[in-house]
Amino acid sequence: MYHLTAVSSPAPGTPAFWVSGWLGPQQYLSYNNLRAQAEPCGAWVWENQVSWYWEKETTDLRNKQELFLEALKALGEGGPYTLQGLLGCELGPDNASVPVAKFALNGEDFMDFDPKLGTWSGEWPETETISKRWMQEAGAVSKERTFLLNSCPQRLLGHLERGRGNLEWKEPPSMRLKARPGSPGFSVLTCSAFSFYPPELQLRFLRNGLAAGSGEGDFGPHGGGLVICCLLISHHSLAAESPAKSSMPVVGIVIGLLLLTAAAAGGALLWRRMRKGLPAPWISLRGDDVGALLPTPGLPKDADS
Repeated sequence: MYHLTAVSSPAPGTPAFWVSGWLGPQQYLSYNNLRAQAEPCGAWVWENQVSWYWEKETTDLRNKQELFLEALKALGEGGPYTLQGLLGCELGPDNASVPVAKFALNGEDFMDFDPKLGTWSGEWPETETISKRWMQEAGAVSKERTFLLNSCPQRLLGHLERGRGNLEWKEPPSMRLKARPGSPGFSVLTCSAFSFYPPELQLRFLRNGLAAGSGEGDFGPHGGGLVICCLLISHHSLAAESPAKSSMPVVGIVIGLLLLTAAAAGGALLWRRMRKGLPAPWISLRGDDVGALLPTPGLPKDADS
């Protein structure tokens, strides 16, 4: 899927037209009119593509840029306007391609393109204005048909052949437990998950083995021997629902966190984790995030955690 956006009044130094290209939940392409080059994103930088691939993407998106900016001019002075498009294709089990071509104006769906009829249609007055302008562009209809019916499915099949490893990549979440004082007699425990893929993740909080809901909450008052299992995790990279446990009492967690702030211990911990290729245990999600790294569920426990 290609997500296209054009604005009639861009801020100084910002693009008037930009595109993000997506393969399933992964962004693989970016483009804007300031650089005017289609570029790969993330792991797709290393995909073994044919030599002309990104030149073809660039040519097609420059054509889209011209159409979108011309459409904004045709709308006149009543703006500002934001024109968006969702263009792409979906492959079924038999590799049959279903084209997608929808357009929105200022956040409202207003127009579709039918590749069989070769027409842009909708019920808004702006639909007639834009479609008439695009029909006047030489080859606009044939280029749009070719893009949706031929180029898109061919590219998608090519990515499935050359980059399937990127699409099938899974990374289990790393977990962090953080404790801080709350109201008198209470402690606030926070569990964080990071560095995981796919982005869908389900978390359930437990207290003494019983469900305690999800989201933020104050657990307390903290007494000796209270065992917290901060999360049960459900993720595509894990064979089954896995607990990320902290068997220390809450008071012990707080003391342990204070000890972890010692510079010498922190330096040794960082050095040992870097040798193993693991992330530093104090990677911050927020400015006050100084929690301890928990072992990844389902993998051998890291002695440093």
